[in-house]
Amino acid sequence: MARYILLALNGPTEGEGHDEEYNTWYSEVHVKDLLATPGIESAERYKVVQGNGSWPYVAVYQIEADDLGTVFQALGETASTFPDVFDRSNSAHIVAINMDDLETAD
Repeated sequence: MARYILLALNGPTEGEGHDEEYNTWYSEVHVKDLLATPGIESAERYKVVQGNGSWPYVAVYQIEADDLGTVFQALGETASTFPDVFDRSNSAHIVAINMDDLETAD
């Protein structure tokens, strides 16, 4: 089984109370949705303190799977919709495979 990480870089829209609403949704709803997805083993959230992007938060998800596509298909079925305070215009993600697992991946 290959090991991956998913880095989600994002943050809230501008506005009073948006940061708090975004963080409440992310921690209490979104992370739980992702952890309920088969293949996603763990989740950690971070506040950016230094970087060359404009994302205020980073989430790191550990994934173990024979077929990464199946994990993302299941994620599409289990994840809740994003709230209006989630800044979709300034959001990015990176999926990376563990170097030791390169030969076993599809």
